[in-house]
Amino acid sequence: MASYKRAKIVNQAQAWVGLKESDNSHQEIIDVYNSHTPLARGYKVQYTDAWCATFVSAVSIKCGYTAIIPTECGCDKMIELFKSLGEWEEDDSYKPSKGDIIFYDWQDTTGSTSDNTGGADHVGIVEKVSGTTITVIEGNYNDAVGRRTIQVNGQYIRGYGVPKYADSTSTTTTTTKTITAAKTTTAKPETIWNYLYGKIGNAYGVAGLMGNLYAESALKSCNLQNSYESKLGYTDDTYTDAVDSESYSNFSNDSAGYGLAQWTYSTRKKNLLAYADSKQASIGNLEMQLEFLLKELSESYQGVLGTLCTATTVLEASNAVLTKFEQPADQGSSVQSKRASYGQNYYNQYASKTSSTTEKKASEAAASKDSSLAGTYKVSAQNGLNVRDGAGSSKAKLVAIPYGTSVQCYGYYTTAEGVKWLYITFAYSGVTYTGFASKNYLQKQ
Repeated sequence: MASYKRAKIVNQAQAWVGLKESDNSHQEIIDVYNSHTPLARGYKVQYTDAWCATFVSAVSIKCGYTAIIPTECGCDKMIELFKSLGEWEEDDSYKPSKGDIIFYDWQDTTGSTSDNTGGADHVGIVEKVSGTTITVIEGNYNDAVGRRTIQVNGQYIRGYGVPKYADSTSTTTTTTKTITAAKTTTAKPETIWNYLYGKIGNAYGVAGLMGNLYAESALKSCNLQNSYESKLGYTDDTYTDAVDSESYSNFSNDSAGYGLAQWTYSTRKKNLLAYADSKQASIGNLEMQLEFLLKELSESYQGVLGTLCTATTVLEASNAVLTKFEQPADQGSSVQSKRASYGQNYYNQYASKTSSTTEKKASEAAASKDSSLAGTYKVSAQNGLNVRDGAGSSKAKLVAIPYGTSVQCYGYYTTAEGVKWLYITFAYSGVTYTGFASKNYLQKQ
């Protein structure tokens, strides 16, 4: 798990690259630090303070690793804490690893001729080491989160915090999955059907999507594109293990299709890998991939997801996935027919098992669409929210859902009573609902 923990720290640092003082976006980092208790030395960091150590601390807080990366807003004090943990490396010539913490002294005049023992002025997180070149992500780098490169044993290096990733446990109360245990080899199609139906709520749409997933991967979440097995020298399982252990580092850019949807393009594979890291899951974990699939559809392929939710035939849904989501080189009529036939088989097997009593849908259709409204929302009304059969408070109530309930909107809405009523879908008490709710009581996440 040490490699995973290092990656998690670096991924969080990367997520904050670009936050800056000029637009106040850096305040997110300060707020994370100040929300942690106890505050180091009881001091609440101000938005106008220097914030390099605060940045490192906030990354540690977000990842739940404050037991090995202590929280502090001052560099010298943070060094003292690393020393007390037995995690301090004084030798400037030490070659760091991803996730180590590097400290600088801008008054260093010794270069590489002797060890720098001066006061520390700045700190950052080692993103990677290539040869003798260290790439570091730093907060308060030119008043922003940015990157610096420096040579091993280069001038200004004060020393390193070397967290004991291999020995650490998360400071959070959630259960951490081990990567090995989280890998999935095969799954029952019914498991996938039930998950997707709970999110999409339309049997035609689920069948059309599953038919495409079967054509791509045979529903195997560890599936490596067959033509790349000999090219890369891996099987499905050894490739998955190599990505998990970080012994193979070219996952995002190797152009090999992988997983349920055979994700191929570099940006999509990079996002899949980052999502797996955020979930502490193997890259081949089925549940993680299903969650990522829905995340992609809801954020980047809203038109496809909208079709899946409203399709009236398997072919309609299947073609939407084929031509707008999977987009293989061959999208001809024979491919369309074959994928739809796979989907029809799943529809025939499972649609009848999905009782009509588990789905309640508004009789009124949405009148308009605005893609900027698409996304996940939470009920913000303290007393709960009525979801209705149509737009407007006079329409019949389908269900009342409590504060904090998550719902999904795909951009569809109707304006009534001077308010936008969002057309939302969600699962509640074993029932999938699709109906209208006032935007005034929904907070976008």
